[in-house]
Amino acid sequence: MKITVEHGDVLENEVILRCRELDEEMLHILSLLKSGLQTLCAWTEDRQLVLLRPGEVLYAESVEERTWLYCESAVWATALTLSELEARYEALGFCRISRSMVANLHGIRRLKSCAGNRIEATMRNGERVLISRHYAPLLRERLGM
Repeated sequence: MKITVEHGDVLENEVILRCRELDEEMLHILSLLKSGLQTLCAWTEDRQLVLLRPGEVLYAESVEERTWLYCESAVWATALTLSELEARYEALGFCRISRSMVANLHGIRRLKSCAGNRIEATMRNGERVLISRHYAPLLRERLGM
């Protein structure tokens, strides 16, 4: 793939993708470009609205019928369900890792095998989450293992 960057006197930034065919690689690049434009609505405990980029979220967890977004140093509530998060942001690396959790694969720093065919993931912020044995094969597939 050839990459050309031109800069100079322009009114606004523009990205042009030229391709012979819209293959898997080009679709992936397109989804990455679009991800920079997407936002996730969340709020604090005192109901202040926060707009997050999907890449800021390390993982999401459902606790007592509420969905929580865990970032590097903060936790936010969201109205989205885990299924909605997984569906909307799958192309950006969101993957189901247990019945009550979705992880951002780009937020994982290290993986470790555990007893019972489970996997322990260490996130960028040092937190550890368990991937259930039911979802471990899906994670391995998504990571190309």
